[in-house]
Amino acid sequence: MVFERKQKRRNLDGVDALDRISQLPEHIIHHILFLMPHKDAARTTVLSKSWKQVWNSLPRYDFKFCDGTYYDNSPAHFEKKIEKFVRSVDEDLLPFHEHRTTIQIVQQFRLRMTLCHHKYASCIDNWIELASRNLMESLYLELTSMNKVGRYVLPKTTFFVESLAELTLKGCKVLGNDFGDDMIKSIYLRKLTLERVDVHYLTITKILHCCPLLEEFTQSNCCVKAKRVHINYAPKLKKAKLYGVKKIKIEAPNLEELYCRGDPGRLDSDSFACNNVKKLKISMFETSKLFEGLNSKFPLLETLDLQFYDSKLKISSDRLESLSLLSPNKQLPMLQVDCANLHSFEYDCSAIPSSFSATSCFLFKIENTLRLDGHLDTFRFIALRQYLQNFMEHQTLTLWFIPNCTISFTPEELSKDLSILPIATVEHLELGNVPIMQDYTALLDGLLWSCHPKVLLIRADSESKEFINLLSETLVIREEEPKCCGDSHMKCWKHYLKAVKSEPYLDGMEYVKVCHCDALSDSISALEICHGILFNFRMDIVDTGVHMGHVKKTIL
Repeated sequence: MVFERKQKRRNLDGVDALDRISQLPEHIIHHILFLMPHKDAARTTVLSKSWKQVWNSLPRYDFKFCDGTYYDNSPAHFEKKIEKFVRSVDEDLLPFHEHRTTIQIVQQFRLRMTLCHHKYASCIDNWIELASRNLMESLYLELTSMNKVGRYVLPKTTFFVESLAELTLKGCKVLGNDFGDDMIKSIYLRKLTLERVDVHYLTITKILHCCPLLEEFTQSNCCVKAKRVHINYAPKLKKAKLYGVKKIKIEAPNLEELYCRGDPGRLDSDSFACNNVKKLKISMFETSKLFEGLNSKFPLLETLDLQFYDSKLKISSDRLESLSLLSPNKQLPMLQVDCANLHSFEYDCSAIPSSFSATSCFLFKIENTLRLDGHLDTFRFIALRQYLQNFMEHQTLTLWFIPNCTISFTPEELSKDLSILPIATVEHLELGNVPIMQDYTALLDGLLWSCHPKVLLIRADSESKEFINLLSETLVIREEEPKCCGDSHMKCWKHYLKAVKSEPYLDGMEYVKVCHCDALSDSISALEICHGILFNFRMDIVDTGVHMGHVKKTIL
């Protein structure tokens, strides 16, 4: 019983004490918070609603400073501009000097500045120190150093500001000897971005090791000493973006999103120890056979965006839902996609795959982009048709023609005993940079033999207008029962086209007026003010029993 009375007395005394403090004038409470450690001051918000209101009543500041100057070949004139900018920053920060005994919150401190003299480094030091004393939450430094002026060295103490949750450094320098092997002090950052920073990769490793709360890390195009990345302790890291690196080793059990762009570099099977990744984007890296065993390396992976260089690529995953493949190589790749749950597939390449296989039955979005150069002949049109037949529906196709691309399509190169599967339907076919040619018949016949588009968009530029005119004229004068192919075993697209209409196209919008095929001239006249012409086709499905002949050249 005695114990209960003492406990009750202690609780009452505590409540009374808190109540008495909360009744003090607001400016006195602000001063009390100023005298407390930053973390303890922030924790007062959980004591009661009144204390939370006090915290929310603290003055908050967002500072965004940008010198906005450009070098005009006059060093003296340029330095005067910088001096004027420095004075203006000092004036804006004057209230922090005048209220040294009152707590204030700097929610954001952003500085973009050109260093034309060493003396301005101390000014930046003072600004950061002043903001740090006032619960700075976010610091953004983007500095450009002129010739003979070294990079600004960020003070080590900046990393250990307890209130600082977000730090972005661009064009700065971080000294390695500021972070020793025996450093045990914690860094409370939740987001860290290093871009064009002069820093050694071991220093980055030490910094990250001291960031138990870090959730997002970005390293972009830092110096040569930072081309390696080793993250060996990141318990809460959820997103990592690594650009311009050569070698990666990541141990992050809770990492969900990973973006890597090499310089170029190489990824090995032991590069990753992060089984929780759901989104993965990799470019400029040699991946070899890394993606054959996605189930073991990334068992929860749902989205993969990959730039590949190998002639053979095999991807196997049970959970993968979205796959995007990009390749700058002109060699014909062999693709094998063993992803039963795949819903979305994007392919952007300079070459039509020489072979392709996919196991998914759930694909409802297929986007193909081909960047064609050299000579587009009959056999490349055949390869295009065979590739598109892998999907048959729910697909779009964009063809960008590289300058000096030549085109030919000769139906006679097909023999009679090749059994042709149904022609794939393309929901949207887009053509860009159509080359200037004396005769566009081969392009038109080859495209509409390779696939049957529901919508054809031709981008309006100086080179494509002739093709648009030819297509419009061909559609206007077409016969209802064409006799062009006679008794040939292969019928051209004119035999399957039943209706067509056109309309001018603007990026992001379309004209309300629809111009039917008997008024195509109206659409053509609108080319001067629109971004292209949309043709809407209705075509018959090709009979599966039609035989079109053997290909004389082996393409697979």
